[in-house]
Amino acid sequence: MTAPELRAFVRGVLEGLAPDARTGIAQELLARAVKGHAGWKPSRPAQRIVDDAKSFAEAARVAGYADPADVSEHLRLGGKVFLAGDHATARGVFEALLLPIAVADIDLGEHELVDEVLAVDAHTCVAQYVTCVYTTTPLNQRADAVFSAMEQVSGVSSLANPIKDMEDVSAGSLPDLSTFLPLWVKRLGRVRQSKDEWESEHERWLREAVFRLDGVRGLERMARKTKRPQACLAWCEALVDAGRWPEALRAYDAAATLVGKSHWRGVLLDGAAFAAQQLRRADGPRRLESAWRGAPTLPRLLRWIASDGHTVATVRAKAKKALARCPKTAGRQLGLLRVLVGDVDAAADLLSQAPGLGWSSEAHPGHVLFPLFAVLLANRTSRKVRDTLLADLASTGRDPLEALSPDDVEGRPTLGTPSIVPLILDVSSSITLADEDRNSMVDAMRIAAEKRVEGILGHSRRRHYGHAAMLAGLCVALAPTDRGKDASAWIAGLRQKYNRRHAFRAELTRAMSSLGLTVLN
Repeated sequence: MTAPELRAFVRGVLEGLAPDARTGIAQELLARAVKGHAGWKPSRPAQRIVDDAKSFAEAARVAGYADPADVSEHLRLGGKVFLAGDHATARGVFEALLLPIAVADIDLGEHELVDEVLAVDAHTCVAQYVTCVYTTTPLNQRADAVFSAMEQVSGVSSLANPIKDMEDVSAGSLPDLSTFLPLWVKRLGRVRQSKDEWESEHERWLREAVFRLDGVRGLERMARKTKRPQACLAWCEALVDAGRWPEALRAYDAAATLVGKSHWRGVLLDGAAFAAQQLRRADGPRRLESAWRGAPTLPRLLRWIASDGHTVATVRAKAKKALARCPKTAGRQLGLLRVLVGDVDAAADLLSQAPGLGWSSEAHPGHVLFPLFAVLLANRTSRKVRDTLLADLASTGRDPLEALSPDDVEGRPTLGTPSIVPLILDVSSSITLADEDRNSMVDAMRIAAEKRVEGILGHSRRRHYGHAAMLAGLCVALAPTDRGKDASAWIAGLRQKYNRRHAFRAELTRAMSSLGLTVLN
């Protein structure tokens, strides 16, 4: 394809897009072209754009409102003149609009975020504005000016890592950066630390600056001085990013001690366990156990229990050990552990006492015990557990961060979490169930299903009608043969009780049919 043909194709594609999407792509093309090797820059808009932006902003202040499309056009021109290299003019445009918008002197009609209504990227505009302040302010005043600029426009967008954000929008490197960094660290060091466990925005800016100035040693110094969990984690992750695993292991161990009993201790001990795995150390299982003890969660419990195989003996030995230390409020973990040690009666009692709502909480055993009981009841029979139920069971043991990317949120390798499904399938064949055990499981499932139905319908949570109906249907599908009539009478009574709730009755009919059960009207 020739250059004219490619240009024609791009124009054709752009013309078929919505205006906002077309504007976004055009801005991205401009930004990439400016950073390219050809040295191209866009033509500068007329010099009057600053006066136009100021006049527009003043009128908007008086009215208290501005059309987002008009604001977007002014900001787009400011971005274009920034890419052309005229940072003084771009600063004038951005200051005229971003500052009054940030303090709500100008309303754009947004519900929450300015990005909702603008056709330009607000974060990019803020980064370009701060960069303009950086490049147009004398060096001896620059740190104060940059700090003030970021504070003033924080109502539009915040820069999590200002040095990187400025570099990302710049065509070249930031001028005088090596001289600026010590001044920037000194300025940020004057900000008082927050008293709670979470680091403030200013502390995050300081951490970035210290790393750029002094590298990993600077992060270590900050971590040991402040004992702030996120500073400790940043120190360890910098070593991981560099592939310095022996040092990372030592850092994770030291950081876990620094943060004390904070919930961050578990995160840092996870990192130590992973570093040990990377180094092929033999103490991996012990470290996984330490991570669970440091901050007990279901993913950490699964990692430890499955760390050296799924043999029944090792799983049960670890489950008995964990049961003695498991928090009494950790319903999911307690439910799993009681099944693994073969105490089905205690697990059934835990499920029957759980409330009808709150299944998404780790304190609620429902999403673990209900499918576990289904697996045990279906074992050694012709019945099959539905794939959706097993998928729900598998998801309960997944670390929420693992859903964001194959590794972690920043692309770093991390510990994987074994699925709960193969673990329980391996152990289930060794669990011998007496008739009393089956009856207690079925009774607990019915109580849980009834509470779930009552809670969901009582609060009219229509999105969960299908789940509640499926629980009820499974109680019938998995009932022992000698309790078939009893199960049919129970489901009929449930239908009668909610005979005016037509949406739920429809879901119940659908659930029963999907399970191959006869639907009684």
